This record gives sequence, structure tokens and C-alpha cells, in this order.
Amino acid sequence: MTAGTQPQLDHAPPSIRGQAARLAVELVPPFVVALLILPYVIAHGKPWPWQPSTIDLQVYVYAVKDMLAGRDIFLTTTPFWHLYFIYPPIAAVLMTPLAFGPYVMWQLIWTAGLIWAQQSVLRRCGVPRGWKLGLIGIAVVLAVEPIRTTLGYGQVNTMLMAFVVADLLPDAPARNGSGGERRWIPQGVLAGLAAAIKLTPALFVVFMFLISKRRAAISAMISFVAFTAIGAIFLFSETVQFWTGLSGGDTRTASPLYAGNQSLLGVFYRLGDSSRTTALLGLGIAGIVALLGALVGAHWWRAGEKVFAVALVGLCTNLASPLSWTHHYVWILPMAVAVLRAGIPTWARWVGGFWVVWVCACLPLAVLPYAGGRERHFDALQQVVANLGPIVGVALVAGLAWQLVVTTRRGESLRVATAQ
Repeated sequence: MTAGTQPQLDHAPPSIRGQAARLAVELVPPFVVALLILPYVIAHGKPWPWQPSTIDLQVYVYAVKDMLAGRDIFLTTTPFWHLYFIYPPIAAVLMTPLAFGPYVMWQLIWTAGLIWAQQSVLRRCGVPRGWKLGLIGIAVVLAVEPIRTTLGYGQVNTMLMAFVVADLLPDAPARNGSGGERRWIPQGVLAGLAAAIKLTPALFVVFMFLISKRRAAISAMISFVAFTAIGAIFLFSETVQFWTGLSGGDTRTASPLYAGNQSLLGVFYRLGDSSRTTALLGLGIAGIVALLGALVGAHWWRAGEKVFAVALVGLCTNLASPLSWTHHYVWILPMAVAVLRAGIPTWARWVGGFWVVWVCACLPLAVLPYAGGRERHFDALQQVVANLGPIVGVALVAGLAWQLVVTTRRGESLRVATAQ
């Protein structure tokens, strides 16, 4: 192609220039703010020279390098923090590029990916595009603790949420009038990938079946099996090791007792003990709550409140997981959008809104002593602070389920009376 025929940016179609400008407005401001605060989010970061303490990203990098060197990724530990890699082996395989290039480059790329994921979720939840989305993105980075600390740790949570949301909530309608974005990947594949990386999104497979998206649910299951099999091909012994032990939530460093664990199992450990009976009871009830959340979410999906439905199921994955650190609660972001709408009951908006504020404030880690077994000595007020978040979540799910039962019974009674 000659210089005379090479396309120039100034002569690009207005739509392309407009889209590029809109993306810049939506992504650059929150990305810049994230880079500025990153050194302050997690302890031991340095603003100059710029050196954030992205300790989970460091785990991924060390694990990938050990994998390429033929070492066991589950024996990988990082310097100073001594953290272990605890994800399914496919995660390490997919993260292989992290082994190449300077670490600071990956800190920048990873942060950009998390910002893209956050903004993608907001956009698909209906937040207006352009400068409004950019400003809201800044507020989210600063005020939503799970999003902020996921950025700080260099975690994957927001990306996995974005995968699931992309499968379930279409982007803005396509220009061709087809009523939605063009789908390049079969629906369900991204949710299956998210589940292969971090298990808990598997609840969305159940949800897909409940909302009659059977093809998407089957695609998600196939995707999950395929990605897990790829991990087994490259790391067979580690795959066996994961599925026979680590998949139960063993972090090798922290007990479910830890105040930062905002799952239902954590509540049972803190209010009870750490016995096997308590663990089984806690996990059993958590599983029931998760299934109930999927059923209730399916009802609200059919009622047209799709953002609320997806947010509720996502938060139920946090309640059900054996370990849900505060930064895992990124699903509070779509819930925050959902409770601002009038389509759900007023009481549910208030309860959901309180849950949003509570999670964003992260009081269990802001005001409580924690770690080292200190949770065993919490007084009554400290127990309230440590456990209120998950309890509010259960109350929301239970209340919605009860309302659904009452409404269904009234509908059946009305039909009987009409028939008579």
C-alpha cells in the first residue's frame, strides 16, 4: 500500500472517530485514577517510583514461571507475603504470557483490563455511555471496596464478572436494527470459562437452565469441561491435586474464620466453631441459599429486571463459596445499579441498597481486629459487624423467595375462584 493510499485517522469515518473518542472518555479517566491510587490500596506500595503492591498478580506471575520451569504451581510461594497459587491449573495455562516482559508492564496491562471489565459491566447494566460512564467509573474505583481492592491486589474478580455479564446482558442495540450486539462467541462459553477459572460462577449454569437458556447452559458446561481438560493436558498431576483438595477452598494461609471471609461458612465459623459438623452445616445452608437465589433470580429475569437477577445470582455465589474475601464481592456493582431502579419492590431496594453501602464500606476489615484467631474473642457488637453483610444477603434472598411464594399462592387462589 502506498503512502498516498494509506488510510489516515483524520479521514476516518465519523462513526469510528466518535467511537474512539467515546471509549477514551469512558476508559481513560478511571484508568488514570486507578493508577494514581494503586500504590495506596494495599500495604507496602510506593507512589514513587511507582510500585503498587499487587500481591495476587505477583502470585500469578511466579506460578506461571514455575509452571514453565516444570515445577509444581501449587508449591509456588511469593517473597515477603508467602502466598500460594490456589486456582485451577487452566488459570495458570491461560496466564502464560505473564512470564514474559517486565512486571510493571503487566501491572499496567492488568489494571487496564480490570478497568475495561468494570466499565463493560456498568455499560451492560444500562449506565449511560460517554462522559457519564467515565465519571461513574471514577466513583466506582474510589468508593467500591471490592473493585478498588481487586485493582489493588491485581486480582481476576472483575474480569470473571465481566465474562458472565457479557454472556447474559447484551450491549447496546446494534446499528443494523437487529436488537442487540453481534455475538462472536456462543452464549455460555464465557460463563463456562469463568467457572473453569474460579468455580463459583458455575451457579450461573443452573440459572441459565432456569431462564430457559438451555443451549447457553449446555455451552457453558462444555466450555467448563473443555478448559478444565486443557489444564489437565498440560498439568495433569496438578489438575488431580486441585480437584481432590484445593477445590474445597483451602487457601493454605487463612481459615474461613477470618473476618474478611464474608461467605455464609465464615458466619458459621465465627458464631460457632471450626468443627466438621459446623462446616457441613454451613456449606449445606449456603448451597440452599444459592439455589434459592437462582430460583428467585430467574423470576425477576422473566419479570424484566435482568440486571437485578444477574446481580442477585452473582452475590449468591459469594454467599455460597467456602471463602469469599471482601474483594470477591464485585457483584455488588450490578446490584448498586439495580437498586436504583423502580422495577423491584421498595423493601428490596432498601435492603439491597443497605447491602451495597455495607459492602462498599467494608466495616469488617475497617473497624475490627482480625486474623490470628482474634475472631474467636469477638463480643456481640463485633460479631454483628463481622457477619451482618452475609446475613443481610440471606434476608434479601429469603424475603424475595417468600414474596414469590405468597404471590404465586394468591395467583392460584384467584384462578380457582375465577374458575368457580
